[in-house]
Amino acid sequence: MYNHRLTGTLFIVLIFSACGCIKEIAAPIRHSTPTLVVEGSITTEHPPYTIQLSYSGSFTSSDINLNQIFVDDAAVVIHDQNGDSTVCNRTYPGTYQSADSNFVGKVGHSYSITIHLANGKTFVSKPETILPVSPVDSVSLVYDSSTIYDVRPNQFLVSVHTHDAVDSQNYYRWTASGYVARKSWGLPCNPFGSPPCTDPYMCKCYALCEQYVENNQINVLSDKLVNGREIIRDVFHSPIYWFGKHFLEIKQYSLTSDAYYFWQQYIAQTTRTGSILDPLPASLLGNIYNQADSNDVALGLFAASDVFVKKVIIIPYSYQEYWLRSTAEEFIKPGDCHATYPNSLPDLAEPSGWENAEVIEFR
Repeated sequence: MYNHRLTGTLFIVLIFSACGCIKEIAAPIRHSTPTLVVEGSITTEHPPYTIQLSYSGSFTSSDINLNQIFVDDAAVVIHDQNGDSTVCNRTYPGTYQSADSNFVGKVGHSYSITIHLANGKTFVSKPETILPVSPVDSVSLVYDSSTIYDVRPNQFLVSVHTHDAVDSQNYYRWTASGYVARKSWGLPCNPFGSPPCTDPYMCKCYALCEQYVENNQINVLSDKLVNGREIIRDVFHSPIYWFGKHFLEIKQYSLTSDAYYFWQQYIAQTTRTGSILDPLPASLLGNIYNQADSNDVALGLFAASDVFVKKVIIIPYSYQEYWLRSTAEEFIKPGDCHATYPNSLPDLAEPSGWENAEVIEFR
């Protein structure tokens, strides 16, 4: 008799093949319809005043072209409380400027805007009253020795000093722009004089110019915590690319409470961080709405502001050439200075309008 014995353990492995099923899920997509966007203001400065119109929202690939992003076929009018008005003519795509040079913003007066679109809609703004703004008392400088590689060289930190008015709620906004000295490697030339120039840094023609710069950050403040006291506000960082003057124009604006909170909301949304699962930010609803349907609100703001303009010329005397070479050489590019740097003045030309500016000597 033949006996079968189990001399070991027999393992039987059963392999099951599982078939995976994939189900397509239609995830919700954040859509937005094209919405009118308005950005503009009237101030106590001499006109023209600029209004910019565009559409924001979702577009198909066939929709994306200049004619459908910028609004070029609107009729735009600025009104005051007395019934006077000025038409705004289109000057660039989506850009309109007031035509009447005698229509100037005045403190205490209220202003609004009317926008007639080609689709038949008419948008109007709630009236904004121009409130007075305090003057800029002085401008101060702090030298910042930090350099960010391939971004900027050392710089001046420019601040304004102003005294807030007592017993009133005030809101401020600042903008700043101007021209700073730039250097390029220039073009070869034969300098006059003897001995002949041998320094590769200095023996070039058309190597120096002034380039336009501006602060694109929204800078606003409420006097809630500083009512009646001095305000010192950082308004501009002026880069030091090479020897030369810095021509700066600083503007200090008054804001209404509505305009201030609009810009606060704008800052909060443009600087927010988080994940794609965060709730959608609220729309930047300003003071402009469809005259026939108040629920149809445009994005943006039409503001009315008093403005104090402060112009200064910074003359730095304490630079050493070896020091500038070490901090700014990476920002010196080949070629003609004016052709190399966008928005620069030709050769050694200085900007006009700074004839009566305050001169600040930095030593």
